[in-house]
Amino acid sequence: MSDQSRPPDDRRPPSERVVEAVAAAFGTSPLDFEPTLYETVDPEALDSLVRTGPESLRIRFRYGECSVVVTGTGRVDVSPPDKEISTNDERL
Repeated sequence: MSDQSRPPDDRRPPSERVVEAVAAAFGTSPLDFEPTLYETVDPEALDSLVRTGPESLRIRFRYGECSVVVTGTGRVDVSPPDKEISTNDERL
């Protein structure tokens, strides 16, 4: 699993970090990566949930054939397409 944890001083929204982490997993620029995050989840809703939810929050979804988990602390974990993430997480 690729761990893309947020550094304490990183104030970028979780949606930006998701795009960067998935694009990096595919070895491409976040600006060139397709599909856009908006085609998969609502970036504003994702950012709002992480910003206002509890630290125990876990949001799970598939993006660009990767499994993505975003936690209430802002941590972003990306698994390659051939790996599965736990089915106990809530979906966005």
